[in-house]
Amino acid sequence: MKTGIFIVLLSSFFFAFVPNSAKIALDDGSSLFFLVFSRYAIGGLILFLFIIFIRGKLLIPVDRIPHVIFSSICACILITLTYHAVDYLDVGIVMLILYCFPLGVAFVSYARGKSNISITQWSSIAVLILGLYLMLSSDKQVLNSYGLFISFIGLLFFIAFIVTASDLSEQIGATTFNFYLSLIGMIFLFTGYVLPLGFTINLPSTDYGYLAIFANGVFYILSWVLFFKGASIIGATRSSMLACVEPIFAALLAIFLLGQLLSLTEWIGFFIVLTAIYIFEKNNEESKVSSK
Repeated sequence: MKTGIFIVLLSSFFFAFVPNSAKIALDDGSSLFFLVFSRYAIGGLILFLFIIFIRGKLLIPVDRIPHVIFSSICACILITLTYHAVDYLDVGIVMLILYCFPLGVAFVSYARGKSNISITQWSSIAVLILGLYLMLSSDKQVLNSYGLFISFIGLLFFIAFIVTASDLSEQIGATTFNFYLSLIGMIFLFTGYVLPLGFTINLPSTDYGYLAIFANGVFYILSWVLFFKGASIIGATRSSMLACVEPIFAALLAIFLLGQLLSLTEWIGFFIVLTAIYIFEKNNEESKVSSK
């Protein structure tokens, strides 16, 4: 069980490199379309080579194909709505709404009988959201009703993606699932590029920008494979809760990579998030002991 926790935390650490490398690439002239497409392409290539190397199975059961496509659609819609929402809301508010996903995943898992969540754990999830609010909100935030609406719709697709992807990773393997996720994502993006949707391909202007593009793809796919591998061990609810340390890792990396500093309020949110996750996990272990 501790292995599952370590894997999910390692996943969150790797994912913290994704927004930082993305910002470097975008600031270096890369278009958003090229960034996301290359992320899928790099991830898909790495997983394809890895599956061939370990002589794994690329084929999946026919009855799982519609489920994989649905989960991939949820992921693509999530990405689209997220980047669309930041045109109307502060990025911190958008991320705050999306990081409410552990609450939704917990509700779904509880309703399906896959997890037994105590009152203390429900409370720790609420405290976690408060901590994330302190970390991600800004003094200059302007609320836009349309931006809030599409952010909450994005949250629903995020929850659907986590729940379906966790199930599929258990059934066909996290590596195989993420390979098809990358492949289907590339197909959707290419279709969007062919259609007159205004997608443009702008490349980075320096080698540093290309390095950021490569790092973005590598850390993106590593984080998702590890997350769903961990979820298959400790469950989607606990994995989702633990994954909320990602903004903490991202904030710490931003200090070293981008020179950004945390305010006092953000530091308070930092420790609230850690405390909430600790209480959630501690209560989970206690409930296991009492049930024996």
